[in-house]
Amino acid sequence: MSAPASGARRIFLYNWPVFVSTWTAAIIAVGGLVAVGVDRVGLAWQLVALAATGGAVWSIVALVVSHVVYDRSVLASASWVPPLLPAASPLRWVAIDAGLDAEVAIDRVMPAPCAARLDIHDGTHVGSPSVARARAMTPRAHRAMRASAVSLPLADASCDLVAMIFTAHEIQARAARAACFREVTRALAPGGRLLLVEHLRDLPNVLAYGPGAWHFLPRREWLSLAAGAGLRVAVERRVTPWVTALAFERIG
Repeated sequence: MSAPASGARRIFLYNWPVFVSTWTAAIIAVGGLVAVGVDRVGLAWQLVALAATGGAVWSIVALVVSHVVYDRSVLASASWVPPLLPAASPLRWVAIDAGLDAEVAIDRVMPAPCAARLDIHDGTHVGSPSVARARAMTPRAHRAMRASAVSLPLADASCDLVAMIFTAHEIQARAARAACFREVTRALAPGGRLLLVEHLRDLPNVLAYGPGAWHFLPRREWLSLAAGAGLRVAVERRVTPWVTALAFERIG
């Protein structure tokens, strides 16, 4: 399979309606301001032009940051993964995604082959327009079984590790996310871990992605979901200033 397109290009293609509408609004607003004259338009129009310009600048910053994160950092190599793994040997692990499974080459650093790959895109719990575009544009790196986020086809205590990389935030409703976390806990053996990799709704991501950062969830929400499912933080690290990896361990 050919190498995936650059991070910035992928982010643009998956979210192009947002970028195009933002840039169009900026062009219209600033163009009108220039055509009529700053001193001849009201304060309201000036504020609209300022906001539109700010949105356009933010969108460009988001693309630059995406390029740094996905193409210029250690993220894709997965070299940062081993310290987050449980001590179980041999390691029984599964991967859960929403159709995109090539962002991080996790298979390269795992001590055992993946036992199962689950694709939880179902158009109900997971099915945003951007995810649908991403699935259409980017071929999978591995074959996967279709599954529901709230009813995982995994036996009780059958996994030492469940990896969810840039996936869990795509589960749209909190109740469904909570159900997914409970399902993961059920599938984990004692001492097993959930490897959760996400952009957080925090200062670095707000500065980089602006209003787009509200698509991410704050750290406290992931901790709350984990605690409610019987998981606790075993290891946490920043892979980049914008990406956080949380290794949650099953309690008991």
